[in-house]
Amino acid sequence: ETVRSRLLCSAACSQNPSCRIFDYDSSSHRCRLFEADLTNGAIIETASQTSIVGSVILSASLYASMYNQSCSACQGNRYQTCSSTTNKCQCPGNSYWNGSMCPLQLFENAACSQIDACRSDLNLSCVMNSYGEFTQCLIAATTIYTQNFIYNIPSSSECIAWNTFQSTLTSRPYRSMTIKGSNDPTGITLTNPRYVAGIANALLTNATYGPVSSNGYLWVVGPCGYGYELSATGDVCGCSLGYIVRPCIGNVNWGGINGNTCGASSQTMIVIIQ
Repeated sequence: ETVRSRLLCSAACSQNPSCRIFDYDSSSHRCRLFEADLTNGAIIETASQTSIVGSVILSASLYASMYNQSCSACQGNRYQTCSSTTNKCQCPGNSYWNGSMCPLQLFENAACSQIDACRSDLNLSCVMNSYGEFTQCLIAATTIYTQNFIYNIPSSSECIAWNTFQSTLTSRPYRSMTIKGSNDPTGITLTNPRYVAGIANALLTNATYGPVSSNGYLWVVGPCGYGYELSATGDVCGCSLGYIVRPCIGNVNWGGINGNTCGASSQTMIVIIQ
């Protein structure tokens, strides 16, 4: 009976695509299924003589012939699932494609080596440093600057808010940066994580960064007036048309969104780094 129950517990794990580890206790007849495996968890040894632990053995051969193929290739398969977006076989939830198989996504503070290796449902991202190297899974951060600027009035409180915005940037992972405002509610977005990390670090430390070319713009951080400027025009302290935020310049040329950046009309300017 014990052997049969163990086999039933093992079969229950095998039939559940989310199960990677199971344990069965013959004294309580309890079967437990776990999504975690040894890449993001641990098996703790106990003195119990009635408990056994089993795991699903994965290998690249289980994935190679199916991944990214049409959904007919993985129909009824526990290792890959049909994506309703691409209509192709993809890794199931909470796992990611590492080039050969679908390991489980990682938890906070775990070392990671690619952008989708962390549990996105827990708001985790694989943080990239300013050298473009992936490091570890951390909670994704969102930092927002939004201020109203008045035509021909030097920015004062707006500069204080900008300094606060800069100081609240962290080493947490950022995926994108958007510059927008009342002149362009959609704005422009930088989606290269390496460049976003470089800009965030430059603003945090009052350092120069760029220009770097991405998403059709030249992004740069540099000193202007009494503070640091964020520009998508390729230069700093200039009057190029486009997207520039420099609240601490000390005069009326505090930048602008989608238009004049010197002597600009009254408007709201917003920067979102997330």
